[in-house]
This record gives sequence, C-alpha cells and structure tokens, in this order.
Amino acid sequence: MLSVNVLSNLIGSLKNLIFPSVCIFCQRPIKNGYICNNCMNDMVYKGPRCIKCSKPVNQNTLLCSNCSQKAYYEKGFVLFSYNNQKVANLIKWSKFSGHFYYLNSIKHFKEHIDFSIFDGVEVLIAVPMHRKDLQKRGYNQSLIIAKILSTLSGICVYYDIIEKTLQTKPQVGLKRHERQNNLRNAFVLNPKAKKFKKVLIVDDVVTTASTINECAKILSSFDIKVNFFAMASEF
Repeated sequence: MLSVNVLSNLIGSLKNLIFPSVCIFCQRPIKNGYICNNCMNDMVYKGPRCIKCSKPVNQNTLLCSNCSQKAYYEKGFVLFSYNNQKVANLIKWSKFSGHFYYLNSIKHFKEHIDFSIFDGVEVLIAVPMHRKDLQKRGYNQSLIIAKILSTLSGICVYYDIIEKTLQTKPQVGLKRHERQNNLRNAFVLNPKAKKFKKVLIVDDVVTTASTINECAKILSSFDIKVNFFAMASEF
C-alpha cells in the first residue's frame, strides 16, 4: 500500500502531466507545484511574532496570549497567519476537501522556517487523530506536514508515541477553557517515548495551543522536552 506522502507526490505528478499547471488561487499558469510566486509572496507573514512560539500577533508584544499562560512546550514556530485568506483556503482545501497534496507547498517556504526549533530534537510527532475521525477523513493532515518537515530537517517521524483514545468534539468555536476541558485525558503516551529527551510536535493550526499543550503536558511528565511546529495560527 502506498503511503499518503508517496500518494501525494504521485497525484501531483499525474496532475501536472494531464492538466496544465495553474495556481490554485489566481489561476495563473505555473511550471510546477500549486501556487504561483506572487501568491506565495502574499502568504508570507511579515508582521510581529511571539518571542516564544513565533505565533503571529497583531501588536508589538513579547508573548502571545497562549505563551503568557502555563505552557509545557519550550519553543514553537508558526509558519503562516491564518488571518491570511489564501492560507486559510489552503488549509481548508487540504484538510476538508481531500486536497492533502496541496500541503507539499510547504517545501517552497523552507527559507521562512526557523530551523532552530529542530535543535536537539530526536523525533517528530504529529498530533494524532482518534481512529474514528481518521477513518472518516482518510488521512491525518498533521502527519503529512510532519513527513514534509522530516524531508526538510532529516529528522524521522514516529507514528505511535501519542495516541488519541477519546473522540472529542471539534475545537472550532470553543472558548479557551472549553478547549482545555474538551481535550482533558484525550491522549495517552506510549511508554517507549521515555527513551527520547526532546521531540517536536506537529499540528496544522494553532489557536489557543490547547492541543499542543495537552500533548506536551503528558510528554513533560516523562521529562521529555517539547518544541512544536504549526502551519498557521490566528491572531
């Protein structure tokens, strides 16, 4: 059986062979990939960031609202601002419309990634989905992102370090305390994680960082240090 990563590259290659390549946003012809240079430039976030997790913020502040509270992660990096409509569409299409191969576009933003988040990291861990949610969607978008980061960083992905054993309701629309309560005791750590000293958690979108923080909390209970990477975050 082909892995989602291999399948993603294969679909992209077949698409380019059968159809003329056009940008998914503006429909301009492009030689390869899914996004033209102009639209990629539009997606790059150039504003202020939190000094701990690099989350885009809408004012000059040292710490975002997430990091100013109890955080179990040491450092994070958020690539895009979800307030950017192109970014929001890219994530929605890749997550909910089956176009998971669009996530390969992350490779074109390599120069905008802060690679210091990989310092000392031994493995990459994608935020897991509950098995019923995974069966329904067919793939875990965070795992696809983790595999892309693996090719960029040279750090391998571990698949079963954290398991989501409780099927929770979607986080969208919930307030901060509701998100935290929604995820309480939802994740279980595999005992073999004890052999690692530092890991990097990968997620697609960070809002209140409740999911990242809950995963980091159980990892830190085994004295495992945690960094994270997220594709996007809202202000």
